[in-house]
Amino acid sequence: MEYNRMSTKDMLQYCDEALAWEEFGPVDVFFFESVKRILLGQCSAVEMQEPDELANVAMPIDAEELMNYDEGDAELTECIHEETFFDRSTTYTLAGQQEGRDGQ
Repeated sequence: MEYNRMSTKDMLQYCDEALAWEEFGPVDVFFFESVKRILLGQCSAVEMQEPDELANVAMPIDAEELMNYDEGDAELTECIHEETFFDRSTTYTLAGQQEGRDGQ
């Protein structure tokens, strides 16, 4: 059996013809659209790994410690204030510790 590679032009035509088939489901459509994007240079054929943001964390901080930290703990205070998801004007509470809930 002879092995011949399809040209990029032929592969794009094949994808266009396949995408015209009404029997295809969403996975098939996604596959052929992805192949077209790769052939047209719109995305990479190799999936890039996202950097692991927690890779350099020496010791995770549990929620209880984070919510009840000592203001004098300079290292933890610095870490908290560097993060943008904390609003210094907001008082945060852990779920289940809110006063005024039924049964408490």
